Amino acid sequence: MDTAFSVDVKHDKNQSKILISGELIINHICKIRESILDAVDFSNNLDIRITNPSSLDVTFIQLMSSVKKSFENKGKECTIEGMFSEEIHGLISNAGFNNLFKL
Repeated sequence: MDTAFSVDVKHDKNQSKILISGELIINHICKIRESILDAVDFSNNLDIRITNPSSLDVTFIQLMSSVKKSFENKGKECTIEGMFSEEIHGLISNAGFNNLFKL
């Protein structure tokens, strides 16, 4: 059985890169969070790219906001980019998180 989401991590010298895709919803948010926290190095900057999410809800948006704030509180940069459908873009906008993502 395939997993409903994927979290792929690559580490460079001063930056970690995470690619996230799939069902980014409350049903999987605890496992997504664990996957991210197990993989990241808080001493490096972080670049998150969200690719082809089949679904996304406000719990995932809140998780991304929390990760970004955690890095910023440690004096590190965290960028979050994604290409989203109009429906998901509307959700992000209506939830008030336009500035969280580079769209």
